[in-house]
Amino acid sequence: MTYSELLEDKINSFMFSVVESDEYKNVEYLIFTIRKTYLDYLSSSRLTKFEIPIYLESLVDLVVEKFNNSKITANEMLDYMMQNDMNGWVHYYTYAFIEPVAKGKALEVVPSLNDLFALVLTAYILDLFGETKIDIRTITENEKLLHTTNQYGLSIVNGVEFKRDYFIFENKSYLYNILTRTKPIKFRDTMPAFARLIVDNVQDGNILLRLDERLALPAEQAISYSSLDFEKYYGPQFHFRDSILKQPKTITVHIDDETCDKLLMVVKQDYDTIKEQPFWHIEIETLPYIEENTSSSHCITTFLHGMYYPENDTFSHIDCTKNQYATSDYLQKYSETNENIPIDLYTEKGLHYKIWCIENGQYSKNLWYDLMMVSLSDRYKALLDEILM
Repeated sequence: MTYSELLEDKINSFMFSVVESDEYKNVEYLIFTIRKTYLDYLSSSRLTKFEIPIYLESLVDLVVEKFNNSKITANEMLDYMMQNDMNGWVHYYTYAFIEPVAKGKALEVVPSLNDLFALVLTAYILDLFGETKIDIRTITENEKLLHTTNQYGLSIVNGVEFKRDYFIFENKSYLYNILTRTKPIKFRDTMPAFARLIVDNVQDGNILLRLDERLALPAEQAISYSSLDFEKYYGPQFHFRDSILKQPKTITVHIDDETCDKLLMVVKQDYDTIKEQPFWHIEIETLPYIEENTSSSHCITTFLHGMYYPENDTFSHIDCTKNQYATSDYLQKYSETNENIPIDLYTEKGLHYKIWCIENGQYSKNLWYDLMMVSLSDRYKALLDEILM
């Protein structure tokens, strides 16, 4: 066998030994129910620094122990994960955090490089081997229902406190079952639609839910996943030529906590047949929050567009535009509640109103950034800095 074949065999043996452990099986369904890749969740759930969640500590300890005994080096493992990166998140953690800290750069968000590597490695294994299909037979066969139930597996939970991604009962937080539709009735609501209707309309009788202990954590360790996306941000950060773009179009949205105004960044890959090199359309649009019952007939946004050439690390075109949308269309674009009206929906051509433009030159990233800053109000400037951080 060649060196690469021997290495891959060692790595597979190491990962399979983790997947077959009780520690892995104890959290597998919990992680699956988060409804997004775990590497993605770790990025969005980070508040000020990367820390190993308490519910994951036993598995991380096991991963570290087995990895140390595997005779695989950290560089070998990292190279393997990057070569087999399913969604770009390993590249993100490597270039944004692991490599800079390994080279001596101090980052407040990384108090321990060893802990971050162990966390990324554990999350990678969870994502790689995690369930991708829902099977009710498998769910029911492995459910842990410790409370008294009726013939359908439901328990009385009167006094339950509903949250966006979980509910609290008897000082425990339970993630909603993977089969539960958790979409809220309207933007900014703090609970799923079914829960809102129950809370607002049910005054007597009993409330019953499934209390699967596999999805239970102490209330103070509650997992919130879609609410972080919903209230703060989603999508990768942008690092110009160092960005790893896995799709032809990459969307990132950051949201102001206080005003709920959004900043949308869309990066589209393209190719210049004249210069014979790739370039990216970088689009930024301000999306102010407006109430559904607004009397305004339309909404005007700021739309900034640049054509960036990663090989040269320069822009050839930068422009500023104002977009006007009918309020009914804008509300759906903003809230992302209609598949036919996505958040990156363009307005009609006649309402795409150009203000200024520079083109057919070579413009630096610094000039692009300065032009973005003078074109955005303060709350959007802060959101752009978050995306570029």
